[in-house]
Amino acid sequence: TSASMLALGTAVLLDHPEDYRRVGTDPTVVDRAVEELLRYLTVVQIAFPRFPKTAVEVAGQRIEPGDVVICQLAGAKRDARLGAKMDAFDLSRPVTTHLAFGHGFHRCVGAELARMELRTAFPAIARRFPDLALATDRVDYRQLSIVYGVDSLPVRLQPEPVPAAGTA
Repeated sequence: TSASMLALGTAVLLDHPEDYRRVGTDPTVVDRAVEELLRYLTVVQIAFPRFPKTAVEVAGQRIEPGDVVICQLAGAKRDARLGAKMDAFDLSRPVTTHLAFGHGFHRCVGAELARMELRTAFPAIARRFPDLALATDRVDYRQLSIVYGVDSLPVRLQPEPVPAAGTA
């Protein structure tokens, strides 16, 4: 999950070059960037299944005892009723709670370690590789996994050289 979050978060930041630079140069935005990336990406896609003991209605849908209920965590913070453009990464968005690490009894025990890793890694990558860029127009996302991620993230460490005037 941490490796997936680092790769996907880096890809998102590279799609927002100004935010990528800020993460590497402005320590005051790092916490907000990590929380927004966690909200936006939510690499663990579904929560542990729940089994209601009594009948209940949720959003007009009746759920009976014995039914299996699975929450799609990635969609939990995308509802337009929560704010504008929730389907977009926005570093200026105020930090809000999210379900990237689950909730309650099933909350990830490594959540704070993961946050610490991300708060350390993203600025370190941006400082070490200020010209980092995706080396492809298409990122292939992992198939058949409850952990959202990529198998690889091709990048260039330095800008492509610009041909001199008059050369082909």
